[in-house]
Amino acid sequence: MTVDVLMPVISDAGEAAVVTAWFVDEGQACTVGQLIAEVQAEKVSQEIEAPELGYVVDRVALGDPVLQGEPICRIVESRPEAPPATVTGPAVRPEVVRASPAAKRLARELGLELSELTGSGPEGRVTEADVRSAVPGSAMTGLRAVIARNLRQSRSETVPVTLTTRVLFGETLPPHLTARVVKATAMVLVGHPQLNGIRSGDAFTPAAEAQIALAVQTDEGLVTPVVRDAEKQSVEELAASISGLAERARSKALANADFEGGTFTVTNLGPYGIEAFTPVINLPQVAILGVGAARRAPIVDRSGGVVVGHEMVLSLTFDHAFIDGAPAAAFLAQVREALEA
Repeated sequence: MTVDVLMPVISDAGEAAVVTAWFVDEGQACTVGQLIAEVQAEKVSQEIEAPELGYVVDRVALGDPVLQGEPICRIVESRPEAPPATVTGPAVRPEVVRASPAAKRLARELGLELSELTGSGPEGRVTEADVRSAVPGSAMTGLRAVIARNLRQSRSETVPVTLTTRVLFGETLPPHLTARVVKATAMVLVGHPQLNGIRSGDAFTPAAEAQIALAVQTDEGLVTPVVRDAEKQSVEELAASISGLAERARSKALANADFEGGTFTVTNLGPYGIEAFTPVINLPQVAILGVGAARRAPIVDRSGGVVVGHEMVLSLTFDHAFIDGAPAAAFLAQVREALEA
């Protein structure tokens, strides 16, 4: 009996996905439930287990597009015929190379030996960037290719305009700044439905609730899982939710449902020391808020005196085809006021 192992339907049936890693060789035996592959569609990865006992054959190549619901390999009952192995000498124990999962997958896709690369990560760990730098001009694959496609689509289909404002704090910064920004954004969005929702072509559908997608940097690229019901959580609860979501993103434990339903995005480059930037709209949303670094600065207090405080820049990018400048500015001003209160 022959069993087809299908590419799972992760996003939409009929859309392409790719195999990012094989954990069995062509013709290798497998048992029921054994991990045999990892696949990826859009920004979601999923592990594939063997549905039957047998031998894995007809594997598709890493990185080749496969329609969701179509076969990625077959499992057959009988061991495939193979040419006799040639013994050339005693086996040599392979060198163990420290490398990130993304680096290992990319090296397999590009046919590179990790042992021949110099790692720039902690304790000489080989990173995805190290692998890419070893092949100048190599094509983007996996999540990086998905991110590139989405960014180009955003740039080609929107009329982006960015507004900035400065949030002033006292000498002591409040804790959990990211959580505070997410909560303030969700609360203010309730009164600005033209910024809170999704578009389809020239039509915009406002959302009943604000569900904030939060940009998280992983070893493979940027992902935007959704923080649910941010306005209903305390700052401390929200900070814990964000931390858990970010950890799951970096460990590739997110499911497709974690990316669904976002109506607005927040992205924070403050930890990298960036003061202000122009964030790119996360389609099909129509606006995104960038958070810069909070820095010590001289602040004029209400009495007119100059004191030492902190200031932080917020950068709002919105699609001018759907939103005019005045309501976008009003939204940004209210977020600033909420954070300064």
